[in-house]
Amino acid sequence: MLKVLRKRKRSWIIFIVLGAIILVFIFWGIGSFKVDKGNIAARVNGKSITATEYAKAYQQQMNYYRNIFKDQFNDELLEKMNLKQNTIQMLINTELQLQEAKKQGTTVSTEEIQQRIASVQVFQKDGAFDKEQYLQVLKANHILPGDYEKGVKDSLIIDKVQKKVTDAINITDKEIEDAFAGENKKINLQYLAVDEARFEKGVLVTDEDSKTYFEKNKAAFKAPTMIKAAYVSIPFKDFAQKVKVSEADIKEYYEKNINEFQTQKEIAARHILIRSASSASDAKKEAKRKAEEILGLANTGENFAKLAEKYSDDKTSGKQGGSLGYFKQGEMVKPFEDAAFSLKKGGLSNLVETEYGYHIIKVDDVREARLIPYKEAKDIITKKLAEASAKKLALDTASEIQKAVASEKKDLKEEAQRKKLKVIETGFFSEKDSSIALTKNEELKKTAFSMHAGETSSVIENASGVYIIKILDKKEEHIPTYEEASHSVKIALIKEKAMEKAKESADDVLKRLKQGEDIPKLASKENYTVGESGFVTKTEGYISSIGVYVGDKPEIFLLTKDNPYYSQIFPLKDKVLIFKLKDSKEADKAAFDARKADIKNRLLREKQQEALDKWLNELRSKAKIEINREAM
Repeated sequence: MLKVLRKRKRSWIIFIVLGAIILVFIFWGIGSFKVDKGNIAARVNGKSITATEYAKAYQQQMNYYRNIFKDQFNDELLEKMNLKQNTIQMLINTELQLQEAKKQGTTVSTEEIQQRIASVQVFQKDGAFDKEQYLQVLKANHILPGDYEKGVKDSLIIDKVQKKVTDAINITDKEIEDAFAGENKKINLQYLAVDEARFEKGVLVTDEDSKTYFEKNKAAFKAPTMIKAAYVSIPFKDFAQKVKVSEADIKEYYEKNINEFQTQKEIAARHILIRSASSASDAKKEAKRKAEEILGLANTGENFAKLAEKYSDDKTSGKQGGSLGYFKQGEMVKPFEDAAFSLKKGGLSNLVETEYGYHIIKVDDVREARLIPYKEAKDIITKKLAEASAKKLALDTASEIQKAVASEKKDLKEEAQRKKLKVIETGFFSEKDSSIALTKNEELKKTAFSMHAGETSSVIENASGVYIIKILDKKEEHIPTYEEASHSVKIALIKEKAMEKAKESADDVLKRLKQGEDIPKLASKENYTVGESGFVTKTEGYISSIGVYVGDKPEIFLLTKDNPYYSQIFPLKDKVLIFKLKDSKEADKAAFDARKADIKNRLLREKQQEALDKWLNELRSKAKIEINREAM
C-alpha cells in the first residue's frame, strides 16, 4: 500500500495512463495507424477485427507483461500464458459487449466521458484536470484525442452494461461466516511418502526403449547455449583507496551545490485504512461508519499501532502498526498529504477520504526543513567525491584496455597485467550456471550471451565496477544426437517408469490404509517415510516442510475423523504422498470482525466475475465468431 500511496513519477507509459480503459482502447487502435481492411484476424457477428488491431493489442499485452515480469519474461512464460489466444479472445469479448450494449440501447453522455477523462491523475495538475497536460500525454504516446475519447466512451458503455449484470448480486452474512470458517480452519496432516527411488533398480530400459523415448521428448534434452569467456573486473572500491580529496575540493563542492544540503520537511506517520466493499453508496457509508468507530477508539487513547494491526485494510503497513515511515511532501496522494502535514508530532487526524478509502493518520515525528552545515556535510562530500574520482579512474583504465584489445588486437591478459589487473578465465557455462560471476548480473549475462566467439565487449558498467568480456568459444543451443544424450535419456526414462510404479504402489497403500491398516506400523514394516504437515489453513495453503501447496484442494480441508484420508494420491517430483487428517482446529472467531470486510469484498468480486463470465459465455454461444489463425 505504501508503494501505491507514494506517487510515482509521471510516466508516459500508456498502460498507466489508460488503466482499465486499455482493453477497449487497444481494440480501436491508437493514433492514425493505417489499417489494411482486407487483413482480418476475426469476425464477430460479421464485424471485423483486423490483423493490425490484433497485432497492436498483442504488442501492448507483451509490453505490459514484460514490464511486470522484467527479466523473468521469456518465450517459455509467453507460451504458458497463451498470450496470442488470450489477446484475440479479449478483443472478441470486447466487441461482443459493445454489440450487446447497442442492442440494449446503452449510451453515455459527453459529460460522463469528460468526467472519466478528468479523473485520470496523469492528466491533472495540482489535483485538477489540465487540458495542456492531457494533450501533451496523448501526443507523447502518438494518440489522437478523438481516438482516446472513443476508447473512453466504449469503456463507459461496457461498464454500464456489465453493471446491469452484477447490480443485483449481494453477499449474505452466512456466506461470509462460512467462508471465514472454511479458510481459517487449521488442519494437521499426517503423510506417508512413497519414494520413486525405491523402484529404480527394478526398472529395465532397453536401447530401443531409450531411443523411442528420446524421439518423443527431444526438446527435454535440448543443450543450452554455452560460452567460455575471459574477463577483467575492476571494482570501483579498489580505486577509491588511490584517490585523495582536498579540503579545497570539498568546500568548493559544498558552496556550488548548497541546495543539495537543504533538506525538505518530512514526517513519520502511521495510518489505518478502511476500504469500501464497492463503489455503491451503501458500501461507502458502511466503510465510513466503521472508520468513524475506529477513530473514536483512537481518540479515547487506545494504542494506534494495535488498532492498525487489527483493523487496517492496508495489510502491509498494518503488520507494522500502520507505519509508513518518513515521507516528504509530493510523495503521497494529495488529500492524505495535506492532512498529514497539517498535524503536529503526536497529532491524530479526522477521517481523510482518498481514492483508496478512509484513512486515520497519526504523526509519530516531524523533521523540519534545514540547511545541513558544512561540518556535518564534509564526510558525505568526501565520500561522494572519492567515489566519483574512483569511478572515472576505473572507467578510464577499462577503456584503455578495451581499445587495445578490440581495436589494436592486443592480448587481454597482457593488457590487464600491464595495469596490474587479473584476468579470469572460465570453462563452458550456461545462463543458468549461478557459480559464474557473469551470470549473477543481468547486464553482464545479457552482453556475454549476445556475443560471438572471439568478440570483445565494450566497457560494461554496473553499480560495483566495470567489466570487459572476451568470448573464447561458444556452443549454440541445440538438440544433441541420441548418442550424446543417451546417458541422460536413460536416467530420465528410468525415473519416469519408477514414478509410475510409485503411483501404483501408493494407490495400493491408500486402499490398505482405508481398509484399516495403521500408517506408522505399515511405514515401519515396509520402510516408507512418514511425517506431519503442522497446522495449516486453506488461506496459507503451503506446507513448507515438504514443499506442497494444498490451498487449491478444498477436499483436504473437509476431511473428518470418520473420513480422514484424502481420496487422491499426491504426486510430487520424486515421491508420491498419501494424506490423512491427524488433527484440526476450528477458526478463531475473535478474528472474524477484522476480516469480515475483506472477505465480503472478495466474495462479492468472485460472484460478480462468475456472473460476468456466465453472461459472456451466453453471448458467445449465440454469436457467430470466426478466427483467422493465420493472421495470428
